[in-house]
Amino acid sequence: MCRNLFFITSRNTPPKHWVLLGIPIIFIIGFFMHNIYEWSGKSIIVGIFGPVNESVWEHLKLSFWPILIWWIAGYFILSNSNKISINQWVVSCTVAELVCPLVVLCFYYTYTGAFGIESLILDIFSLLLGIAVAQVLALHVYKYARSNLNFLCISVAILILLTATFTVFTFAPPLIFHCSRIRWLEYMEYD
Repeated sequence: MCRNLFFITSRNTPPKHWVLLGIPIIFIIGFFMHNIYEWSGKSIIVGIFGPVNESVWEHLKLSFWPILIWWIAGYFILSNSNKISINQWVVSCTVAELVCPLVVLCFYYTYTGAFGIESLILDIFSLLLGIAVAQVLALHVYKYARSNLNFLCISVAILILLTATFTVFTFAPPLIFHCSRIRWLEYMEYD
């Protein structure tokens, strides 16, 4: 078992293994990030990375930051021995970052809004489902799509925009989709 895990994370690991190994690891990291803001004593810096309230938007951070860090780490760990294309890697990371919140939101609003179900188990499953679909689709893009400099520039711009949006909306969320039934965005509470 330990030998197999070492093989999966060594420098000679094929990108496919790295991306698929990311599914459980990103999920576990995201799962434990849920209360990191409270555990930190409501640190403003930690609030950038973890949810600061129970809004759906804030909970999208549970996948955003772990996916971004996983793909960046993967590039640096695997790039020398696997001849990884930076263009395809960044485009694939961007695909994962865009697909995951879409899957989470679609699944969440289907069972809460359409069916009126509120379930912690389904909330947790939506995170796992979003990560799994995003990683598998990103792997497909990495393996089969051919990207160029234009795709790389667009992908970097999207990642910068997402990073800025998650950071800024932590401190100054817009008042859209805010009602008593659906808590899309809420104001952060500081002590």
